[in-house]
Amino acid sequence: VVVCLIAVLALVWSMPDIPKTVKTSELCLPSEIGPLKCGSTVDLLHDYLEREIATKYVEVKRQNQKKQENHLKEVSARLMNIYDKSFWEMKPAAKLTGKEQPDLRKTDSNADMVPIREWRNGRELYDTKGFMRYGIRYRNGRLVVPVDGTYFIYSNLDFFESCNPSSGLPDVKDINKPIKHGIFKFNIFEGEEEELVSNVQPHTISTNRYYNSYNSCVSSLADLKAGDELSVKVSNISY
Repeated sequence: VVVCLIAVLALVWSMPDIPKTVKTSELCLPSEIGPLKCGSTVDLLHDYLEREIATKYVEVKRQNQKKQENHLKEVSARLMNIYDKSFWEMKPAAKLTGKEQPDLRKTDSNADMVPIREWRNGRELYDTKGFMRYGIRYRNGRLVVPVDGTYFIYSNLDFFESCNPSSGLPDVKDINKPIKHGIFKFNIFEGEEEELVSNVQPHTISTNRYYNSYNSCVSSLADLKAGDELSVKVSNISY
């Protein structure tokens, strides 16, 4: 017993002194590879919070995704009970007809193509063959897409231009500038307008020497996203 006691006293005597105060710049926290890791308070707190927040974010994201899936299933089942199979045929669709256009804006005076800014919409469509249904919205001469999907888009226009009676040539500033007609897409998040489909026709000599008439029809399948805005443009709105 005496020998053991002497050994313990010798061990305690040889140990370094324990600091009376703890440094405020150091901290010990659970680490990824072990129970505790000590070091700089700022660095350890940053790493620890980053790991904890990332883990919680993944868990919250997973729970939200599961909640959305369950909600969609419940809503789909409820709507199916109400509308039966016709629910899945409720696809966004619209057909607008033209109307008199406002005066040309100064910013469009030198533009290669000018948008058609006015269409019959809303109650104005009651006396026409036009319609708007299942989420399609009209805003400033454009159709706004409600959901992502593949859409069939089309536009049909008739153009008329006056001609010189003596020659039958079109009465235009530049006969070499063709007649253009197209459908364009714009999304506020992308910030740039994109041409989806277009038609280009040359000017012709009038057979009656007074005016020319042209017909232009463009159509295409387009992958659109919710919020995309569709507009129709022509090279000369006076046609």
